[in-house]
Formats: sequence, structure tokens, C-alpha cells
Amino acid sequence: MTESTGQPTVLVLDDEKNIRKSIEMALSQENIQVVSAHDPAAAMRVLNERIVDALIVDIQLGEIDGLTFFKKIQSDGFRIPTIFISGHATLTQAAQTVKMCAYDFIEKPFSSEKLLTTVQRCLEFSATSERLRLIEIENGPIEILGDSLSIRQVVSDALKVAKTNSSVLITGESGTGKELVANTIHAHSQRYQGPFVKVNCSAIPENLVETELFGHERGAFTGALNSKRGLFEIANRGTIFLDEVADLSLSAQAKMLRVLQNGEIQKVGSEKTVKVDVRILSGSHKDLKAAVAAGLFREDLFYRLNVIPINVPSLRERVNDIPLLVKYFSKQLCEKNNIKEKEFDDVLLELKRYPWPGNVRELKNVLERIIIMSGSRITINDLPEEFLATDDNQVESVEVSTLKSFRDKAEREFIINVLKKNSGNISQSAVELEVGRTYLHKRLAMLNISKKDYYL
Repeated sequence: MTESTGQPTVLVLDDEKNIRKSIEMALSQENIQVVSAHDPAAAMRVLNERIVDALIVDIQLGEIDGLTFFKKIQSDGFRIPTIFISGHATLTQAAQTVKMCAYDFIEKPFSSEKLLTTVQRCLEFSATSERLRLIEIENGPIEILGDSLSIRQVVSDALKVAKTNSSVLITGESGTGKELVANTIHAHSQRYQGPFVKVNCSAIPENLVETELFGHERGAFTGALNSKRGLFEIANRGTIFLDEVADLSLSAQAKMLRVLQNGEIQKVGSEKTVKVDVRILSGSHKDLKAAVAAGLFREDLFYRLNVIPINVPSLRERVNDIPLLVKYFSKQLCEKNNIKEKEFDDVLLELKRYPWPGNVRELKNVLERIIIMSGSRITINDLPEEFLATDDNQVESVEVSTLKSFRDKAEREFIINVLKKNSGNISQSAVELEVGRTYLHKRLAMLNISKKDYYL
């Protein structure tokens, strides 16, 4: 029977009492609970009795070394981020820790600052992994990822409307995940065993929209050598997602209205109508109300499609979800490219500050680029050049002579804004910035930030 203490817990396995004691003293200053074990048997008893967020394991332990212990707990189903320490490890042993997917390796003797920084990052990694696990338990297989209030509302609305047959209009900027919302609605609907047909309306040439959506009869036009089923007929008894629906021609919109009103389609070149049972989900990054006002979109069709509106927030509206997304996508991308999962050092601050015009899609593309092109750890220097620039609301335009001075100015303004928002509370600001308190104090000193800068 395991129990959680509420504060992060680190299990230290080392046969040297002085080492265990020094680690405990260093970590306890940061409100981290430390449980010590002098041998693998004692460590196993701890793991079976309580929840542990991270492990610090000495490689040289005597009869059973730290690597053997790590293999055993993995085979027993424990997945705990582990930091290996040693003053006598060989290069081969250090390389083994990397191959075994340990979180990090620290060589003895190490400084308290080095230990604290590594442990804090490890705990953040552990907390993010746990949040991912809980989101999967709550929502099933991950489609729409995040635990911010705005994205939780999107998931809640999608699951609520899924059991109905109502039309849903999903709006949001390009790259926010409108298709994922449509996937979620279909997957949790009574039509989940039926087809789910996705259509990018903007990618279909205007002269082919009607034949693509509704099909055509043989001889309907030059080149129509055979009859063709349209996408609505293919989606019968299932769901069709019309992405970028604002780009449909007025002629196609009129035929769409017939589907919504009567459940009927008419193939190009045919006088007959065909009954179809299709649920329509639509998406657009454009303002359909404005399109209606401009005469580019039928008002009656707009109201038919917009029975249930769901708006997907932009990534800059939910920046606190970025660490989760980074963790999830980096794991996916490393597996895809056969690369060991990498750590992001302190670049999360830069990633949270960037405005992300391409939203989640852009984030995933940037992550793939830097994961492939970087070394074992990802640093600020691995980020694309555009991350050094920020919008007018974030950093004032100033004369700077180097990239470092520009970056320091941007970071200084960003940290001050977060501290002001949290009324100068260092701990709360560190949580929001996704860094440890010690690291934040260090940055405050380096960037010459004093209380007078952030106390209102």
C-alpha cells in the first residue's frame, strides 16, 4: 500500500552515510522530502510503502550495484526518473545510464547547486509525466492535450456534444487542433464505428468541390468516364468534418443546405436525390459572421452549422500547457527518430514567451527541428533565431549590441511581469515560470532585478 506525502519525495540510495546526509540537507532547504536507504533491499521497502517522485542512486553499492537495482525496479513496473551518482564510475558505466534512459548522471564530488538544479529539473519532469498520465486516465487516449481551464472546457464541451447528432462549428486559429476536436467528438459518439471523413475545403479546386462532396454520374462532364461516390456518400452512417468550410463556393453551400435540411444529396449530372445519414462537423479559422455580412457565406447555412459552437484557444492563450505539450511531443518525436529523449534545460521560459503564430502545429515542428539538430541537452542556443524576437507587448524596443543583451532584456521584462502578477511571490512565480526557486533567485541576481522592480 503506497501513500503520497503531498510534497515532492526523493529516495536516495547510497551506502555512504555522509553522502546521504549531505544530499538530505541540501534538498530539505527547497522543501523536498528525502528518504534514505543504505542498500537495495531497504530502497525496495520504501518503494513498496510510499510514492517516490525521483531517485538518486549511487552506481557503486557493493554486491548489487546501482545499475542492477535500476534494471530490477524497471522490471517490477516502477517508472521513476533516476539520477545516478558516482565518484568511481567508468566511462562504460556512465554510458550505460544513458542507454537505460536514466534522467541524468552526476560525478562525485558535486556542488549543492549542481545537485539542486538537476533534482529540480528531474522533479519537474516527473510532475509533467504524472499530469500526462492523469489526463490520459480522465479523457482516454490523448487527443486534445492540456490542463489549462480553457482547453479543459473544450474537452468538456466536445464530450458533452459527442452523444448528440447536432452540428458543431469548431473555430480557432490555424494549428490550434480543430481536427483533434472533431476526432474526439466522432470517437465518443454513437457513430464511432462508422466512417470519419475529413475534408479540407480550401484544398479542393472550386470546379471540383461539388463532385468531390456529392459525387457525379458517368458522362456528367467531359472526362467523367465512370460514376463516382462523393465524400458525403462515403461518410454515410458516420461523420464528415468540413475543415475551412468558409472556402466553399455559394453553389456548394446551397447543396450543403439540402443535406442538413433533408439528409439528401444530388450527384452532379443526376436528377435523383440520394438519402444519406451523416453528421456534419465543420471548422474554420475565418470569421463566418463576417463572411455572412460580406455576402460570401449563406446566412441560413451558417445557422445550421453553428448549432453548437466550440472555440479552440490559441497556444499563447494557454502558455502553461506548453511544458505538457513539449514533454508529450518530444517523447513522440524521439521515438519516431530513434533518439534518446532529451532534456530542455531552461528553454521552457523562452518557449512560453514566444507568441506562436502557428500554434501547436508550429510548436511540434520547432521541437522536431531542435531535437534532431541539438546535442544531448537542448539549450537556448538551439532555438531558432525568431525566438530572440518578441512582440511589442512583451519587450520594449531598445538599443542592444549583442544577442545576449537582447535576450537578457527580454527575460528581465518577462520575469518582472510574472512577479508583478503574483504580487512578488517568488515560489508562485517559479511554479508559473516552470523553474526552481533557486534558479529564479539566481536569475534575479544576474539580471539585476530587485523588489522595487516588481512590487506595485
